[in-house]
Amino acid sequence: MGYTILSDNIQPLETFLNRTFPNLNILKILQAVERNFTKTTKEEIIRNIKFNSVDKTLVIDYNNNPLDIESALVFVRQFFKMKRSIEIEHTYCILPLSHQGKGYVKPVFRESLEQYINCGARKVKVHAGLSGGGYVWAKYGFRAVSKDEVNIILRNAQKRLKSKDFLVVEKIYNGYYKKYPNGESFPINLWAALDFMKPILLGSDWNGVLDLKNKLHLEKFKEYVYR
Repeated sequence: MGYTILSDNIQPLETFLNRTFPNLNILKILQAVERNFTKTTKEEIIRNIKFNSVDKTLVIDYNNNPLDIESALVFVRQFFKMKRSIEIEHTYCILPLSHQGKGYVKPVFRESLEQYINCGARKVKVHAGLSGGGYVWAKYGFRAVSKDEVNIILRNAQKRLKSKDFLVVEKIYNGYYKKYPNGESFPINLWAALDFMKPILLGSDWNGVLDLKNKLHLEKFKEYVYR
């Protein structure tokens, strides 16, 4: 598939994966990316796999060196081996504007999720913002971790929504933060389920997390990527 392996380490990638991320088959993720994303651009694609055995990190970097957001094709995933868990960061997943909404992303997410579970990953983190990600990641069941970021979305909703619609949004907000004042798992997916919140979430920017060990959160994510 033409990936360049980049590392400061002597050990080969296969050895690193077996020791650090056992049961993770990155080849299947890469194959899913090739099947679904490569056809969306005519530009040359840069393919890199970076790993560091000291920091215990792995990065998949696939992009067409975009000059503008309309033609951008970028898929970046970072894997981190922590003391007691494995965490993944969904750094970027951007398709050219003309190919968005055509069903190319879900097959990649399905294969990725299977591999996350196989290697025992605990959390998937995202920075939701680019290319409508604020709405998409909320719809997929990710929880918002920062109350300050949620407050910004709430204030925007108050400015733009009808009073009766905002009351519904505010009720969800109050219901969570009264119970968890310092909570880091706001169910922003409940906002995404409201039609009138879609335009607001499309322009939102927030950091989110999916707890793969939480059956409710995991099933919500599966509900979207498998249907």
